[in-house]
Amino acid sequence: MTQVADIQGVGAPIQQLWSEGVSLALEGVAISQAQGKKVLESAFELGSVNAKDSLKYAEELRGRLADAAATANTLVKEQVALWSELPKDPVAAAQKVIAGYVEGSQKALEVGAEALKSYVDAVNDLWARGEQVSQETREQYVAFIGKLQAIVESAARKS
Repeated sequence: MTQVADIQGVGAPIQQLWSEGVSLALEGVAISQAQGKKVLESAFELGSVNAKDSLKYAEELRGRLADAAATANTLVKEQVALWSELPKDPVAAAQKVIAGYVEGSQKALEVGAEALKSYVDAVNDLWARGEQVSQETREQYVAFIGKLQAIVESAARKS
């Protein structure tokens, strides 16, 4: 009978150890879930903001291209009208044609420069947001590891 009593006496500490282990595991899982939720929220927020900015950039670019197309259409009409003046005053008509080409080229370069500036700004914003989210995620993981270490140290002190 003493052997059975010894086994039953060992069972209580094992149950307590098992209970503490399960409790620690559940606490670790809860902290891990919270960390995973934060990371997913950051990723979704970053994706949403980037998509919104990309749409804004695309809309601005579409507007610039529409303006450029309208300007080009106007310049072509002016050039066609100038060609009809060519027989009357060839020198003046040629000068106006050249001036029109210069003006058109200048406007095209301005549209291109504005589009490039907007693109660079969009990429810089995207990059800055990526760095910020990366830093925040790093800080969250440091805090997460600290919480897990605190759980393990707390369990070690109890033992």
